[in-house]
Amino acid sequence: MNKDIGLLFEYARSKFTTTDNKIADYFLAHRPVKTIEELATDIGVSTASITRFCQKIGLNNLKEFLFLYQEQLDSATPLTKPENDGLQQDYFDVLQQLKHCLDTGVIEQITHAIARHQIIHVYGTGFSALAGADFKFRFGRLGKFVEVVQDTNSMQMYQDILTTDNLVIVLSLNAQNDDMAKVVKNLTRRGIETYLISANPKSKMSQSATATLLTASLNGEERTGMISAQLPMLMAIDHLYYHYVSLDRETIKNWVSTEAPFGK
Repeated sequence: MNKDIGLLFEYARSKFTTTDNKIADYFLAHRPVKTIEELATDIGVSTASITRFCQKIGLNNLKEFLFLYQEQLDSATPLTKPENDGLQQDYFDVLQQLKHCLDTGVIEQITHAIARHQIIHVYGTGFSALAGADFKFRFGRLGKFVEVVQDTNSMQMYQDILTTDNLVIVLSLNAQNDDMAKVVKNLTRRGIETYLISANPKSKMSQSATATLLTASLNGEERTGMISAQLPMLMAIDHLYYHYVSLDRETIKNWVSTEAPFGK
């Protein structure tokens, strides 16, 4: 739980009503702690509205909120921090998650698969498709043919024409799409290497994939848009790319040298 009251308000701001904003403004003004009945009178709202407000910002009740609020008043720190301070902490939390969940063995397995295959199909929808475009740009420059498939209908269509010469990498942070799960199961059943990059180790996709590379998950930040939802995917791709370049430096060096005349 983020103990910065101001950030709790910002994360929940999209769900606030006019009444919620009045309650938030009361506390942002550093007003004294009071009973719920006194607060309701001073702010001009009902006690039920105050209870709902506490739940909207992710707390169980007013008592829990007032404990955090009084803690910040006692520390003589403002209830709001510069935006970048909160974001920096969120970035740090994502990096810490990534440090503990990334499996170097799986990274090595996927990079060896990338080295063996010339044609790579990247499956991903929404934010994951944006991360797929980054994968295509990076590995395309190293001589790989990368096709990004962005909708489930196309994924279902492609699954029957792919062969073991193709490599499939599925990008899905939550990995809860049933149609994609069926595609992954069908591909691996047919002997096509299919790797999943996800934050959900218990999904149907993870159970069917050749292997799953776990990346960081996003909680409140993902819902509010404070952190771009494709960030954990991009971080995982960074690790794959770094390892791949380290693995096959000579081949990559030769490929880059062939591009040099076109860059002049």
